[in-house]
Amino acid sequence: MKRYITMLIAVIIAVILTSCALVSPKEAARAKIGGEMTAHFIDVGQGDSILLESKGEYVLIDAGEFDYGETVLSYIKDLGAKSVKYVIATHPHLDHAGGLRTVINGVRTENFITAETDSDTSTWTKLLKAVDELNINYIDAKVGDTYSFGSSEFTIMGPISDSYDGYNGYSVVVKAVCGDISMLLTGDAEILNEKEMLDAGEDLSADLLKCGHHGSSNATCTRFLQAVDPAFAVITCGKSNEYGHPHKQTKEKLELLGCPYYTTADYGTITASTDGKSLSLSSSDGSMRSDVYKAGEPKNTDSRLSFIGNKSSLYFHDPTCDTAKSISPENKIEIDTYEQALKSGYKPCRACDP
Repeated sequence: MKRYITMLIAVIIAVILTSCALVSPKEAARAKIGGEMTAHFIDVGQGDSILLESKGEYVLIDAGEFDYGETVLSYIKDLGAKSVKYVIATHPHLDHAGGLRTVINGVRTENFITAETDSDTSTWTKLLKAVDELNINYIDAKVGDTYSFGSSEFTIMGPISDSYDGYNGYSVVVKAVCGDISMLLTGDAEILNEKEMLDAGEDLSADLLKCGHHGSSNATCTRFLQAVDPAFAVITCGKSNEYGHPHKQTKEKLELLGCPYYTTADYGTITASTDGKSLSLSSSDGSMRSDVYKAGEPKNTDSRLSFIGNKSSLYFHDPTCDTAKSISPENKIEIDTYEQALKSGYKPCRACDP
């Protein structure tokens, strides 16, 4: 009898060890992430690709340059996805839309969302042709429209207008929500777009912000950053990229706000996971472990992000403005908000246009 029990225990241990061996590193990482919604900020170099996952349903936002299409497709398939419910092309630029045709040709895609533009580049026209040939439902992005996936949903926040000088302005801005946690994903939206959303009275508050245009100084303005008030920020950019992204102005503002920020250049693919009540970030190489933010907790309580006024000229400035940094101490005043500056009789600086 004892021999039988010993043999049975040995068999059980062997089965357990075999099962563990069959779990891939990526599956193990995914099991550790857990949660009701996970945002995968896939490392595609100097480009954007974000995969949202909730209860086995997926939303893909961009897919980097053409050469990264297979990388994104493999990432989706490695997660076990058989289909993607929504593919969003934020705008026609190659570093966002270049890899999308490879993805939609490689995995069943139900819906394709983008904003109408006049782009006629070969990559963009071939992408739209593929959407048509594959009978993917085409959706014109409209502000306020909300779509569900798994136990989560996302709402289109931008673009507000239908005409811009450059294609960055047409970026589809998405606010994804799971329970009490939200993420604002901005494509290459610039300061003009941010101010349009602010003026439209949209609820931009979010627990995570994907900074616009790879952390460029032409995005993430102070008013916008104060309105979003994120607990974490993610910046998608390539290592030693030729544009110098993220720019020092964006990093300085995030630091003044007291908001931790993480770049794909530093950490590779970044995942943000939530169960609807808390939010945490981790990196594919295991080197980054963020604090856990719990919904309802105060954020950035030590914020020093404010506008700088000149008591002599009665102009006020963005805190990163060179003119603001040259104001003498006796004339310098910190003003908490844009509206407060206007009510106090200050005029916005013509150079930095805060």
